[in-house]
Amino acid sequence: MNWLKNNYFLALFLGLNLIFITTMAITHTISAEKNYEIHIEQGDSLWGLASEYGVKDSKEDWISKVIEMNNLYDTSIKPGDVIVIPKVSENYHLNYGTEVAGE
Repeated sequence: MNWLKNNYFLALFLGLNLIFITTMAITHTISAEKNYEIHIEQGDSLWGLASEYGVKDSKEDWISKVIEMNNLYDTSIKPGDVIVIPKVSENYHLNYGTEVAGE
């Protein structure tokens, strides 16, 4: 305890740095944008993938981006293909509320 009184500014500096680093780590983890590689399976289509992953753009715009990113000639994809899709924004909302069973 005596150390804390003698080194008040150092303790304050270290504490604020810890808070800053923790905040940056949480912010980066909570909202991250990254490209995804999708492994195409039987029955997959760009239209279906657009419904699942293309939340920011219209389906047509999202499909056009995918075609351009993967140097595709058209919308044809087949099982076994691996394609890259545009950045997907992952937003996690920390909800600490109480949920009642059945809601």
